[in-house]
Amino acid sequence: MDEIDQIKVKLRDKHVELRTPVDISDIRSFEKAHHVSLPQELVDFYTLISNGCEMIDGFDLYPFEKWKFDPERIHIPFGFKNYWIWEGESELAHDLKEIENGIIELIDIGDAQNWNIVVAGEKYGEMWFYTDVGIQPACPAMSFLKWFEYWLDGGTDYFYEFQYN
Repeated sequence: MDEIDQIKVKLRDKHVELRTPVDISDIRSFEKAHHVSLPQELVDFYTLISNGCEMIDGFDLYPFEKWKFDPERIHIPFGFKNYWIWEGESELAHDLKEIENGIIELIDIGDAQNWNIVVAGEKYGEMWFYTDVGIQPACPAMSFLKWFEYWLDGGTDYFYEFQYN
């Protein structure tokens, strides 16, 4: 069984309500309009499984038409390789606008916390966690389907290998 089929079975077993998948032509139009190539796993999920879904814990994996991103920055490479905590910094080391480069917000979990997928740059395809005081990658690094399946399997610690340097 391939990864897509495995996820479909898990979603069905957990009674997650799925939405009608997105037509691939809509994805390709989005890519063309925004000068970006979306990670194949994200495309596969949205075109073969569901147009987002309500997750078990009540958060919404946004439908394609509600993805959040800066259209002026989505194609600019995401420049971070490691976490960045800016809380308490008297002088910011980076322009905060840079955190909007090359990402799409897929889930807002409230309290200024959300999950984003990198769509441009070295960390292409990885899931990153954003808060109002910093950003960090899932650790170990996870692609969209690995991240989603980890959640389906009841995983909650997306940072279990994370260590501050």
